[in-house]
Amino acid sequence: MRVAITGATGLIGSHCTARAVADGHRVRMVVRNPAKAAHALALHGVDADAVEVFEADLTDHDRLVASLDGMDALVHAGAVFSLDPRHARVMREVNPTSTRVLLDEAARRDLDRVVHVSSMGVYAPDRTDVAPDSPVGPECGAYTGSKIAADAVAVEHQQAGRPVVVVCPGGVLGPLDPSPELSDSMGMMRDWVRMGTVSLPRSLRIGFVDVRDVAAVCVGALTAGEAPARHLLAGHLTGMADVLSTCAGLTSRRVRVLGSPAWPLLAMGAACDLVARTTGNKMPLTGETARLTVGNARAGGLRSVDQASAATAFGFPAIPLEQTLADTIRWMHEAGHLDARAAGELAG
Repeated sequence: MRVAITGATGLIGSHCTARAVADGHRVRMVVRNPAKAAHALALHGVDADAVEVFEADLTDHDRLVASLDGMDALVHAGAVFSLDPRHARVMREVNPTSTRVLLDEAARRDLDRVVHVSSMGVYAPDRTDVAPDSPVGPECGAYTGSKIAADAVAVEHQQAGRPVVVVCPGGVLGPLDPSPELSDSMGMMRDWVRMGTVSLPRSLRIGFVDVRDVAAVCVGALTAGEAPARHLLAGHLTGMADVLSTCAGLTSRRVRVLGSPAWPLLAMGAACDLVARTTGNKMPLTGETARLTVGNARAGGLRSVDQASAATAFGFPAIPLEQTLADTIRWMHEAGHLDARAAGELAG
């Protein structure tokens, strides 16, 4: 199948590219920066001659339309992804609009399949149980708001009977992240592993998913499973204290997890947003992250997610969380994101 993949230099998009090539698809990487495409391909060990690189910014609608020339399918993993308040306006404008342009054009061209990468973040953080028919929203900030709006575009196409598959990943982890600064979830994981003492609400419970499992579903959905369909890919629902304990065991490092009330995070998030806007510096916490965390913690954490559709069609999830954590920490060390002290036994 001839498939265009947007966001192909990102964590999910690059893994989708590698998986699609491995599965025998003819891939067009739709990217803003061709140099980053070369880096992503080298990172994944994919021959540059095995793909076509097509330069198109998400704001350049003419180029986005042209990126579908001659294609049979689309994996739309491209989005402005940031919890940084400085990027709020861009996310609200770009994410839903680019999704509209691409999916409308895919419908006009009658593409065989469209896979839209949404997020578990479209669901309210205080929901303890989530199913494919659960209502989305309300937003916690610009990022979740932009993803909710983009998700609505995909649902609109599904309701019109078009072959659109929506996948909603949880917190995505895994090796081989092309971003020099790491994606937000990966950066958060790096920071936790570095710390000797972590303070967080003990009731915090979210889903962590291996990026390789996400790619397997996205690429698998091009030719298998039902369409329209909605697959929730929360992965493994786990308390944060348990995740940190597992990391400590894998690295043979001592990590102290201190319980803390949730409410101070809101004040800290607001203060960090103010500093970020004033100084232009990236802060370790944002208001949107704080609202997501506090909503989850106050509700007692995410307890159940109906992932049956992806489990039935694609055997999801295939990779145990402990393996994901080990592979992620080991790769972070190899790539220079963690020193030998932080990686511990996984430093080799």
